Amino acid sequence: MRTMAIMKLRFVVCALVVGALVACNKKKEEPKADPAVQEPKPDQAMKPKEPPPVDPVQRGSYIAEAAGCLTCHTGMAGGGPDLANAGAGGLEMPDPAGTWRTPNITPDKASGIGNWTDDQIMRAVREGVRPDGSQLYVIMPYQNFNRMTDDDAKALVAFLRTLKPVERVVAPNGKDLKFPKIPMGKPANQPDVTTDPVKHGEYLATLMLCTHCHWTPDAKMAPAGPDKMYSGGLDMTIPMFGTGKLYAPNITSDPETGIGKWKEDEIFTVIRTMVKPNSKMISPPMLLLQGGWSQMDEKDLHAVAAFIHQLPPVKNKVPDSTFQFKPPGPPPAAGSGAGSAAPMKKDEPKTTPKKGAAKKG
Repeated sequence: MRTMAIMKLRFVVCALVVGALVACNKKKEEPKADPAVQEPKPDQAMKPKEPPPVDPVQRGSYIAEAAGCLTCHTGMAGGGPDLANAGAGGLEMPDPAGTWRTPNITPDKASGIGNWTDDQIMRAVREGVRPDGSQLYVIMPYQNFNRMTDDDAKALVAFLRTLKPVERVVAPNGKDLKFPKIPMGKPANQPDVTTDPVKHGEYLATLMLCTHCHWTPDAKMAPAGPDKMYSGGLDMTIPMFGTGKLYAPNITSDPETGIGKWKEDEIFTVIRTMVKPNSKMISPPMLLLQGGWSQMDEKDLHAVAAFIHQLPPVKNKVPDSTFQFKPPGPPPAAGSGAGSAAPMKKDEPKTTPKKGAAKKG
């Protein structure tokens, strides 16, 4: 028995020794790690890649398309927009509140904003204040652009600097306009939360001027409170594009007086194509923005649709519009009204404004 026990013990010991030798041989046979190749640390492996840098001019162009900057600040020529002189202003819009015209925002130093600093341009865009400290009329939607982030405002300035300088003096708007001048505080620079479709949609919808038209004014045209935003009712007369009166519709989710019966995808289609679910075309002035909006990223437009779709319902029956769209014809004679602006000829007399005195709004 004792002999048998000793033999079993020897067998176990031999097995352990053999196992240890095999393990050692395997360890010796393993290839050595290449010192040039470093394994990523756990915290490095989990770190997301940095997004590629954003080109300021490209981003600024995108913001300008969303906000319709060149749609307004481009005059008419030959019955259509004077695209050869984009941003040179001269668009005249007859309005019951008075005829207003858009200024030259090209980098021309004599008649445009070429002498304005970046900060001065940003302040005019987001606060409605010219370099001389005077306040703009609210027909310039600085109340909406006040929501613009610092980065997007800087990008917009970078884009405007790339426009072709056009020497065109546009007469300033008269003091008899009945539009109010409403001071705005400094922009809060609230972030654009791109990870949240509704919050991102709110940011874009603000820059895309939804509340510039779709709100319910009172008799004094006082600024609308939260319960009056998006509920429509603002009346517009735009003889340059047709006859009759246009009422901005209620775009809240009220099913009877708003667009509560529209699906989110239908709202997206309207924004992108300007065709309503009933197959009718959207009228100006919204129609005029289609050229820029149709070029926007679909993900962004879906975010705008998601934001509008969830707006709280506001019951506000808007009168039926009588507006009949009529595309503009040939421009009238020089100096007679809309579309008469043209680049200044070298042999024409001109009055050079003081440095920083180019009008905006």
